Amino acid sequence: MAFSPAPRTRPMPEAAMKLLLVRPAVPAPLDPNFAPLILAKKNYLKHVEGTAYFLDWALPRSDGCGRYRLPVFEENHENVEASIYLAGVLIQEMIWQRSASGLLLSGPPKICEALKKAFSPGGDYEFEAMSMPNVCGTPEKPFEVKIVSLSMLPENKDTPQKCGKDANGCRLAFDLGKSDIKTVAVQDNQVV
Repeated sequence: MAFSPAPRTRPMPEAAMKLLLVRPAVPAPLDPNFAPLILAKKNYLKHVEGTAYFLDWALPRSDGCGRYRLPVFEENHENVEASIYLAGVLIQEMIWQRSASGLLLSGPPKICEALKKAFSPGGDYEFEAMSMPNVCGTPEKPFEVKIVSLSMLPENKDTPQKCGKDANGCRLAFDLGKSDIKTVAVQDNQVV
């Protein structure tokens, strides 16, 4: 049975909107409300600068582990929801970049509990939690989210992945460069 993501169940919190919805100086012509993640992250980091609080996470997988550290607002700070929201988006992004068999969180308890709930069945990131066991080739093992001490997080370890060099059949490749677009068509290992 296919599982498709449900729309986000709750709107973006006010604190997250205030810090994370940053539009570029030159509006995107097709979407004037476009607010890229990189600008959100830069603005967030500027506002959280000097904090003594951090959220660390690890995304273990069979051949390695992805790690990240995000400075966060104190649990009772008015902008703590921005920390939770941004962490969720960054974890989601890392999960799809690297895959993960689980999520290990270390940091302020309120933030960790909110993220644990978000990456569990019924949470905002249920799709990722339900998809990763299949992506990792372990459909019988559920995606687990655990809150642990910092010393319990595994070290970052990336393993180079060899991609197939066999281009049999028909393939198209696109390079959407800054100033031009390149396209190549290949049929049975020969450029057409």
